[in-house]
Amino acid sequence: MVSRQEVEGLVAALFAVNNGLTRAAKQRPKASELRLLQAVAMHEGSRPSELAEALGVDRSLVTRQLRDLEDEGKVAVRPDPRDGRAFVAELTELGRKQVVELTEFGMRRFETFVADWDPAEVREFTRLLWKFEHSKAAVGEQEQEQRPEHGRRRSRGNSR
Repeated sequence: MVSRQEVEGLVAALFAVNNGLTRAAKQRPKASELRLLQAVAMHEGSRPSELAEALGVDRSLVTRQLRDLEDEGKVAVRPDPRDGRAFVAELTELGRKQVVELTEFGMRRFETFVADWDPAEVREFTRLLWKFEHSKAAVGEQEQEQRPEHGRRRSRGNSR
């Protein structure tokens, strides 16, 4: 069994890493742009609501960012063939080029973070991060199953 002290150390380390990544993203405006461009690339032809769900952010943020990316020529939007009232996003050639460039920049950056690590340490750290993510996802699914259905309104009995 893992001790409380060990979990506290893990949480402290995760918060430190997360805070550092958040700070870096704020200092590099292209970081959030890259997340959305990557999401569009992975979910080509998706609606803003679908992209927002994939990114775990509000749909209004995605819509605003898509407009900016469209203005910059990195994303093309067109009516959704499933529902003409909605629209879907696709990368343009410029957008694809931007994804490649920003991804390469990020990879070089992460390479510097582990430059003095042994390759086995990188593999073990990667394995443990994935193990943590799978454990976290499993707990989230269990919690979701235990919750009452979302969106259902409780019926109120009429007192008349």
